Amino acid sequence: MLIVPLHRPLTRANFPFITALLILVNVLVYFGWQTRDARVLEGAAQYYEQAGIARYEAPAYERWLAERGQALPDLDEESGAMPPIHQLISAIQNDQEFLAELRADRVITPEQGEFAVWRPLREEFDRRWNSTFTERHMMLFSEWSPVRAFTAMFLHGDAGHLFGNMVFLAFLGLLVEGALGGGRFLLLYLLGGLGGQLVSLAWRWGETGGGLGASGAIAGLMGAYCVLWGMRKVRVFYWFFVVFDYVRVPALALLPLWLGWEVLNLTLTQDSRVAFDVHAGGIVSGALLGLAAVRLGWRREAFLQDEPVRDDGEADFHRAMLHLGKLETGPARELLRPLIKRAAPPLPRLLAWYRCCRYQPGRPELADAAARVLRHRDGGASERQQMRETLGDWLGLESRLPIPESELLDLARRWLDIGALDDAESLLQTLHDEDSASPALADAWLQLVRDALQGKDRARAERAAQNLSLRFPGSAQTGKAEFLRQAG
Repeated sequence: MLIVPLHRPLTRANFPFITALLILVNVLVYFGWQTRDARVLEGAAQYYEQAGIARYEAPAYERWLAERGQALPDLDEESGAMPPIHQLISAIQNDQEFLAELRADRVITPEQGEFAVWRPLREEFDRRWNSTFTERHMMLFSEWSPVRAFTAMFLHGDAGHLFGNMVFLAFLGLLVEGALGGGRFLLLYLLGGLGGQLVSLAWRWGETGGGLGASGAIAGLMGAYCVLWGMRKVRVFYWFFVVFDYVRVPALALLPLWLGWEVLNLTLTQDSRVAFDVHAGGIVSGALLGLAAVRLGWRREAFLQDEPVRDDGEADFHRAMLHLGKLETGPARELLRPLIKRAAPPLPRLLAWYRCCRYQPGRPELADAAARVLRHRDGGASERQQMRETLGDWLGLESRLPIPESELLDLARRWLDIGALDDAESLLQTLHDEDSASPALADAWLQLVRDALQGKDRARAERAAQNLSLRFPGSAQTGKAEFLRQAG
């Protein structure tokens, strides 16, 4: 389930500087320090192999798995002994239950003859493995360290983990920092993150391993956001399996949804590597901190009430596009109809309206939709291309032009005036193919000859002159075009 608040646009006035700083710090920590861990782990793996630790631990791990009805993964069939060394290390280091028993000397016991040789080798490997930046700063489930609880909030498991967290931090930071101000926002972020870490520590106390990531602090922003906005209706995007849409709901209604989802996953997917316990703890901590901020009068009411009241139709347009994506043209058409009747609607809305009308039974409104697209004052090459494609699609369905010939000629001349020769030539060719005999078409072909020669595009000038002579033989425009062609 995904729920993202999207009701406040980013502007210069509300730019979240502390949020941007937090994102920058997280990115710098990951790419500046954590990415170096790979070299340290590679060195530890080489030591593991060279010291021969695998000859003690691989059979022990195999017996451990067999006792539980499992098998050693990724066996090397050719050697028949053990998996490749890196796969073995990864399997052992990620099997927290086995690792805890191994380090407690309950797998390779002091009574065994190889214990005296194996134990110092394992201790040295652990020292090297745990010397990475991440291992030194992540939160451990077997000890309480305020420093580690703090530093773990700025660590991430991989680039995807970092990216996902930073996207949510950007969305929520804009809203919560605006509601509290930079300093109080930072305090809430850190305290909410620590609250999530404490809940996780209590839930997992004594386990091997640890936790890392900014998600606890971001979950704190989720809880605080719900309380700070309270019963104000906010616009959110939701995605639940195959169902997605935009909707306006009271912000406080998101609190049980977010928290319930994390608790549900925590109880049903206990073996997951996702820290649902941190998320749930962060949401509760953030909600309590948000409530304290409201009681202390820290909430910036002006920011919360300064909701843009203009209705630019973006919400309805997005909903219409979602319907179109599911081929539900009826609901999409009803949402788009009032939007395309506004003054100077953007081309994407006109194109969406055209698509709706194209697949309407009988196409009663398609001519109007095509005309609206072609009468649009284009804003660039991509829009001209879309307008040309729409005209081509229309002519593939109908035998008449959707707008008067004079309007298409005006459009072609506009494109000539701004130097869009490809688009203008395509439009003139369409009119030529429709057997237009308008003197204005001859003037337009002549202008294209002149502009093409000025741009040293002789091939285009030849094509335009030929079309002119075919449609208007003996005309003054044809004579001028021939003179220009000879002179050029």
